[in-house]
Amino acid sequence: MKWFVALLVVCSLAVALVSGEGTGTPSVDDPPATTTTTTPTEDVAAPGDENPMHLNLMWHQHQPFYPKDEDGVYTRPWVRVHATKDYWDMAKMVEDHPGVTATFNLTPVLLLQLEDLANGAKDIYWVKTEIAATDLTTEDRMFIVERFFDVNATIIERFPRFQELADFRTGRSPEELVAAWSDDDFRDLQVLFNLAWTDPGFLAEEPLASLVAKGESFAEEDKAVVLDAHLEIIREVIPLHARLWEEGVIEVTTTPLAHPILPLVGDTNLAVEGDPAAILPNDRFREIADADQQVIRGLSTAERLLGQRPTGMWPGEGSVAQEIMNLFSKNGVAWVGTGEDVLAMTRGIGSFERDASDNVVEATTLYAAYSAEVNQREPVAMFFRDNRISDQVGFEYSGLSAQAAVDDFMGRLRAIYDSVDTSSQGGQPPIVSVILDGENAWEHYPNDGIDFLNELYERLAATPWIETTTPSAYLAAHPNPEPISDVFPASWFQPNFATWIGEQEEAMAWDYLYDTRQDLRRAEQSGDYSDDSIASAYEAMLFAEGSDWFWWYGSDQDSGDDGYFDAAFRELLGQVYDALGDERPAFVDVPIIPQTPVVADRSQSELVTIEVDGAAEAAWSSGGAYAGAAMAWAFDKENLYLRHDGDPSSLTEIYLGAPQGRRTSTAIDDAVLGFGATHLIAVRDGQYLLCNPLLDVDPERCIALNAATGDITEIAIPLEELGALAAGDVVLVKAAVDGELVPGDGPLGLQVPDISDVEVFLEFEDPLGDDNGPGTYTYPTDGVFAAGSYDLTAFTVGTEGDDVVFSLDVAAPIGNPWGSPSGLSIQTFDIYIDTDSAVDSGARTLIDGRNASLPDGMGWEYAVTIEGWQPALFVAEPDGSTVETEPSLSVAVFGDQGRIVIRVPRSLLGDGDPTSWTFGAVVLSQEGFPSPGVRRVRDIDAAASQWRGGGAPGDINHTRIFDMIGPPGAEAALSEYTAVTSGTVDGLAPDEFGSIFMMGAQ
Repeated sequence: MKWFVALLVVCSLAVALVSGEGTGTPSVDDPPATTTTTTPTEDVAAPGDENPMHLNLMWHQHQPFYPKDEDGVYTRPWVRVHATKDYWDMAKMVEDHPGVTATFNLTPVLLLQLEDLANGAKDIYWVKTEIAATDLTTEDRMFIVERFFDVNATIIERFPRFQELADFRTGRSPEELVAAWSDDDFRDLQVLFNLAWTDPGFLAEEPLASLVAKGESFAEEDKAVVLDAHLEIIREVIPLHARLWEEGVIEVTTTPLAHPILPLVGDTNLAVEGDPAAILPNDRFREIADADQQVIRGLSTAERLLGQRPTGMWPGEGSVAQEIMNLFSKNGVAWVGTGEDVLAMTRGIGSFERDASDNVVEATTLYAAYSAEVNQREPVAMFFRDNRISDQVGFEYSGLSAQAAVDDFMGRLRAIYDSVDTSSQGGQPPIVSVILDGENAWEHYPNDGIDFLNELYERLAATPWIETTTPSAYLAAHPNPEPISDVFPASWFQPNFATWIGEQEEAMAWDYLYDTRQDLRRAEQSGDYSDDSIASAYEAMLFAEGSDWFWWYGSDQDSGDDGYFDAAFRELLGQVYDALGDERPAFVDVPIIPQTPVVADRSQSELVTIEVDGAAEAAWSSGGAYAGAAMAWAFDKENLYLRHDGDPSSLTEIYLGAPQGRRTSTAIDDAVLGFGATHLIAVRDGQYLLCNPLLDVDPERCIALNAATGDITEIAIPLEELGALAAGDVVLVKAAVDGELVPGDGPLGLQVPDISDVEVFLEFEDPLGDDNGPGTYTYPTDGVFAAGSYDLTAFTVGTEGDDVVFSLDVAAPIGNPWGSPSGLSIQTFDIYIDTDSAVDSGARTLIDGRNASLPDGMGWEYAVTIEGWQPALFVAEPDGSTVETEPSLSVAVFGDQGRIVIRVPRSLLGDGDPTSWTFGAVVLSQEGFPSPGVRRVRDIDAAASQWRGGGAPGDINHTRIFDMIGPPGAEAALSEYTAVTSGTVDGLAPDEFGSIFMMGAQ
């Protein structure tokens, strides 16, 4: 079609973008939100502009190696739909802006899937689209109503018919939708999903423009039109990149074959250097030969499909270490890219400091190329991304207009240009590396990011003090970068490999990989298998070594469907055995990720003591219950009580998973238990025995429990037998009833209530409905910010043993949409403690970014901030300065009750009687990408948007607090300050902010 060679049309036609399921997707625990506001700069020459600064703009394109089903159909569509939405136009836009160049990293696993799709392979969404609406089975319809809304909600609303279907879907089960929707509804959804995943430039051209205009009531033949267009786009992606690379418009690079964490494939013990507390696998994975093959095969795949052999690499997740640099050198890789944390640790500075304007203080160090020394081989040049600027593009600029976003980008570059001392770089010009995912950010941008990219490229082309370059071009002109040695083992966004190793699930996955690799090695050495079998098995092994599977294990990342990636990883392991013709070992079929606990019909509301007599009693009504398994439970301070309402003879075993204790596999006797059991209650000869699930049931080695049967079965388990339990802990439970494990969909999750003996000395109730900051604030508009989430309703302080115990209540259930380890994703709670009530003692201004202070005459000595990922304790020095510390704090989140309980060791809070102290408590909106100088909370703007609150005045010193504990009307103090409209908040006095309410028991 002629529209493949036409200029992209910048349009505002309705089009959809959503994150695919690759590792480049912005982690859900770090959503896009606030951005820096920088005064627009004139992109014109200034004194000294005769020596331009270089900009290395690099787009990383990657998707995991999605396994196929038994019919040879890809089980996810994300390679196809990112090709039709992102890959082609991202490269074409660079060609459309002469004077601008960029680098595109195309991973081998992506290239192989693009090749396969271009040759006729399909994904399951494609297959479901092709089925005539009248022929859809109930199973097909269930799939479509569940998965064809895998589109960003803000994009769906651009298609009126798509929005209509989405609105009707809200609050209805898939079964209800299947019953309610007509063939026409399903046909429209089949077409709209695929249109939504198509670039606006293509939607503006025929034949797709007519479908966009039609909008609804699609015909069966319309599906073929959009799918044919998708296939033609896919077939152009690789040739376009190859042509532009040949013509010198772009440079193309690649990764090792399966996008692995190459240093960990070489040696999992490298994890410890950056993360000493990492939980390592039982068996050390050390396969340097595999790592070498990953590099060799990655380069060969790219060369075969693109016509040239890349000389540069973006290692999987930018992961490098001195131990693997020689693998790049020996295979002809001239340079690699990674993140600034690697350089900071390698240079011994820990991390790069940024000033109040968000500029890197050690600019001369960061904005340079380096050369990693390799023994007896050619050195390997290294480029280090500016994390902040890269993340601005990836996660934050989507909330601004194209011009405002580019103004900020250019302002940041100008600040770098003005601060770098080129004389200390051996005369080499500075180079700024902006490296990021090139496919997933654009779903959050208006018009698929086209307006932003066009504006950016035009400004870059017209700015004399910036020269866009590629790493190879830079090295050709400046061939002798400063040498460095002993490259620190780390990745593109953290000074370690903690996302891929260090948690229990990740350790188990590495053990699975080790066991499979050893089985393959035995097969290789046996001589009993054909060369073809060994080769096929080895290729599957290499793909199983990819980083994508380990990304989703553990609590640090959450895709919303981690079980899929667990299954995909184990499927690749299984294919190793399939290729050998061997039976798959049992562990390959055992999930690594525990099943998600089922939602109880009722959670426990208060401590309950049960008389264990087999008779139902009213006290059970205050416990928890799950009707689907005919089970109930209750806690008091000494026991966990379990109840089963079925035939007593049908109950034979109950598996418990306590937070402490040695865990079994997630499977029992070939049945999926769904979690690692720590205890087993076995019913033997009328006795209920608490046993070790790892051992055979032996009454002499088990503990006989207090139990009774009658109308119901009641069992009391002493809490002391379950290990150390604290409020908020979860005990997992499944029962064997009539030979079946119930609940079948997942274990019961029994959350431990507050079983402590806290001596409360301060209780304060806060008015409802005052969650509007100084009186004008509104919530961000995204649906995750549920009404009442920032409305504090109660605050208590007490002591128990050696702890000070705080509890805070909000007016809505506390959700965890981004899967934080603590159970908090959207709130940040601060508690300020004045331990001496002395004038001119402690700090008055709150933690950075809160833009509030304590009342005149007061000062806090300690401040506790509680959030999902980085809780901390701040200590005020005698001069009023503050120090952030990160001690272990106990945080229990009772989500359905809207309550958190925080325990702080009294030893951390100095001497004195807590009952004589005064306290303040506030809630703010948690933010993974805050503005400069702001400690991880969201900005408040004049108007609310998806990720930012609204209602702020036009000054720089308004607060970011949504609510504080205080009497009615106390919020007025948050607006009692003199507005400052320019400059920064650095250096502002406490009285130039609003103040919070402080309270005490006395």
